[in-house]
Amino acid sequence: MKNITPKEFVLVFFLAVFTRYMFSIFSGVDNFAGPDNWRYLQQSVRILQGNFNLEEKLFITAPLFPYILSLFKWLFASKFVLALEAFQIILSGVSVIFLMLSSKLIFRNYYITLLTGLVYSVYPVTLYYAHQFSQESIFQSLFIISMYYFLLYMDKGRLNSLLKFSLIFSLALLTKSIILLIFPFLMLSVLIKFSLTKKTVGHIISCLAILLLMTFPYGAYNKLVNGSYVIASSGQGGHFLTGHNDDFYTYISNPPPRDSVEYRRLSIMEYKIFDQLKPIIEGKNHKFQQDIYLQAGIKWSLENPKKLFEIAWINFRNFMMPGFNILHHPFNMWLLTFMISLPIFIFAYVEIIRNLFANYKSHLTIVSIYSGMLSVAIIFYAYNRYRTVTIEPYYVMYACSFVVYFLQENFKFFTATKTSTENLLQSQK
Repeated sequence: MKNITPKEFVLVFFLAVFTRYMFSIFSGVDNFAGPDNWRYLQQSVRILQGNFNLEEKLFITAPLFPYILSLFKWLFASKFVLALEAFQIILSGVSVIFLMLSSKLIFRNYYITLLTGLVYSVYPVTLYYAHQFSQESIFQSLFIISMYYFLLYMDKGRLNSLLKFSLIFSLALLTKSIILLIFPFLMLSVLIKFSLTKKTVGHIISCLAILLLMTFPYGAYNKLVNGSYVIASSGQGGHFLTGHNDDFYTYISNPPPRDSVEYRRLSIMEYKIFDQLKPIIEGKNHKFQQDIYLQAGIKWSLENPKKLFEIAWINFRNFMMPGFNILHHPFNMWLLTFMISLPIFIFAYVEIIRNLFANYKSHLTIVSIYSGMLSVAIIFYAYNRYRTVTIEPYYVMYACSFVVYFLQENFKFFTATKTSTENLLQSQK
């Protein structure tokens, strides 16, 4: 089997860094263009003033990015924008290499690995977030790196790989907590791959122990200050209510014109239900507030089963569909993102299904990521940004596998090397 050379890895890394830097300069997308960036800037100011409490109206923010932003401000003063942008772009370039290494572990195919690196280096959706000062860039890089070590564990079964995964996954979790629901599916995939043995259970317990140990300081701090122990961030009640009320139903099913005052209100989540609950939660601790939010969301769901089902369907559809949401973006922007992402999504779906039928145990990781993020979309709400920074890099990888497989089978290209699935099938004949 032909292997990627160190020189090729270096070239792909520099391609990834170059494209991300050029995008940051010429795209017109500012470092502070994201919807949450203002909040992190405010939190970094408070941190530097000695206020470490990251509680907001609906949730407690995951700590890693605000603290990194504060650190760069402290170290580089007025030059922090240049320094942090360079750090995020370089880290994103490193993540491209780790995605290539992940592809190598799954497919054991030179062409798939190289194509994965090349495509992901220039994939526009990732470029959009790479230089922005929000959770997404650093989170995505840490998540991809952590999943490489998980794949290495699934390939070799060595505990040290699982421990490395736990450490880096915990850092990703402390950056953006949406991956918490992926973790149980990953542990289930370990049981499926290695069976229920004392050794496997010991590995899972060790993995869980590291995650709890890494998140304990922040959890203990919030228990002391806000009366609520959090793994990485809180807001389960607030997020659930956000996705289960009349205003949200209107926003995702039949929104008002985008230039209207009403649309503006809905888009910034100034929902009437929160105003109604304000007298009840005012002055109460964080846990009480989250409990009230959750109860209100459950009450609405029970009283509106038809709307609940429709919301679940729309969330599922939005999770599966490529590109921006046509209801909330200009047609030209929706069409551009749709056309860019459509072949990636279609090829990935076909290739994932094909590989699961051929050798499902080698592809449990993608099923775990998919299941965890689909759970987030159905239980709370579908947000394309969440999908972009978690599962889409792996869609790119599987789409590249489909392209190589298609060219092998139909045009006899790349016939000198086969994917891991093809090698397995041939060995069984």
